[in-house]
Amino acid sequence: MARFLTAASLAATVLAGGDTPEQVRLALQGADAKGNPTGMNVGWYTKDKADHVVKFGTSPTALTQTATGTARQYFKDHGYHHFVDLENLTPNTKYYYQINGDKEVRSFKSAPVGNDATFSMSIFGDMGWLGSKQRPMIIKADGLEKNWTAVPTRVQQEKLFRNGDIDMVWHLGDIAYADDAFAHDVVGGLYEDCYNGYVNWMQNISSAVPYMVSVGNHESECHSTECVTDPFIGLSLSNFSAYNGRWNMPSKTSGGVANMWYSWNYGPIHFVSLNTETDFPGAGEEHRGDSGIFPAGKFGRDGEYLAWLEADLKAADDARKAGTGRKWIVAGGHRWPHGDNIKAKALFDKYNVDLYVAGHAHTYARSYKSCKAPACTAGGDPNATTTYLYCGGAGNDETDYTVAGQIHPNPTPGSATFATPELSSGILQVVNSTSLVWRLYSSMDGRVIDEMWI
Repeated sequence: MARFLTAASLAATVLAGGDTPEQVRLALQGADAKGNPTGMNVGWYTKDKADHVVKFGTSPTALTQTATGTARQYFKDHGYHHFVDLENLTPNTKYYYQINGDKEVRSFKSAPVGNDATFSMSIFGDMGWLGSKQRPMIIKADGLEKNWTAVPTRVQQEKLFRNGDIDMVWHLGDIAYADDAFAHDVVGGLYEDCYNGYVNWMQNISSAVPYMVSVGNHESECHSTECVTDPFIGLSLSNFSAYNGRWNMPSKTSGGVANMWYSWNYGPIHFVSLNTETDFPGAGEEHRGDSGIFPAGKFGRDGEYLAWLEADLKAADDARKAGTGRKWIVAGGHRWPHGDNIKAKALFDKYNVDLYVAGHAHTYARSYKSCKAPACTAGGDPNATTTYLYCGGAGNDETDYTVAGQIHPNPTPGSATFATPELSSGILQVVNSTSLVWRLYSSMDGRVIDEMWI
């Protein structure tokens, strides 16, 4: 039985140690001839070396299949991250699995297929670990806030998950804010501790549904004192090494690169994860991480990322027009398109992207509705191709809780645009074969703050 991390036990995410698995997370993998996911990647962490083996099956008492994988260690003496692909899964089927060395038998449901499939997906960006009550802020400078929290959003995510409203998660970058860990302990090197704590904090959800991630600027490097003063430690934790070492997104099957850019299909939606941080002129970490000290970028050849993005969108739109593809195209990334990545906006129009979701701004904002749905009201733009959403208000140590924690009024019905600083996260739901609905949920009281149909 999965454990619910209540507000009273949020700080009790302790490393297991040795070869005991922790930080379990899932990600979609593989693709058949029609682009449907065919597998699930199981990832986990151990402090010491351990076998990367997973037993699985369709009965919790008959784990008749065995899969093996690989392990990564991007930072010496700081544990191993294991990844195993469970392949050739039957669509829309509940599977049970057990990691080598783990007493718990966990479960997940394999991806559905077809444009008539329905599901709900949690989307948010910029979520830190715990709050100022559990992790007091010692340094308040350069955007760091004394009063902050991500706890309400974590609790709200648990409620949605237990209610069956989360079949998948998409975290739009800035995961855990490990690079701000120095501000909670000036002397200690807490970068890895913070990242470990966050993934353990989310494990109740990430071990049961795919936890998909996009890259953000806070993934670029470590800013702790030991990282800045010790070149070995600093370089080990630079250029998105922890982000690429800890996650295993389906870049191989989509022609992407590492976890920096990739795409996947799920039911009637083609999802595209953009790289808003490197590998294009004007990117925030085009040459160096956001401290300006360590080198960053160059994950692909010059022009490779933007060429991949156009090819991926074109293929999805062509297949949709031919009647063989997904009904909707949803793109997402950490930031609003900027620099040469502003070209993405033109690509969204050219290839009829329905929705773009982003974080980075620690708030929520929605652009004009595309006005294609039964609930569309006055104020929408019937000519808009892509609807844009900022969904970065989950809570972190750069967001003042005394502002974000306030209860704000609901938007005016039919308003063309809407914004709120309230702590929140969203659910994108495929209602049926003709409708998508987006709902923004308050982390404070669970009410629906904003709703939009596509």
